[in-house]
Amino acid sequence: MVTSEQFIDDLKAMLETQSDIDMDTDLLDIDEWDSFSSVTFIAMASEKYGKTIEPFSVAEAVLVEDLFHLVENG
Repeated sequence: MVTSEQFIDDLKAMLETQSDIDMDTDLLDIDEWDSFSSVTFIAMASEKYGKTIEPFSVAEAVLVEDLFHLVENG
């Protein structure tokens, strides 16, 4: 199981950002988060965590924590 700290580190690496991101960060507040990032997130979840995430689930995510829960429960 991935920790929240490792998940945030992986997300920041995926987004190639140095911005402060935590579980309560709104995805819309992350400049690098866009539709391409959501597709990249789905690929990362599969490769890194072995999880299958549905695109509509990512589209419904509001906070970083929502993405983390998708990985936890996926």
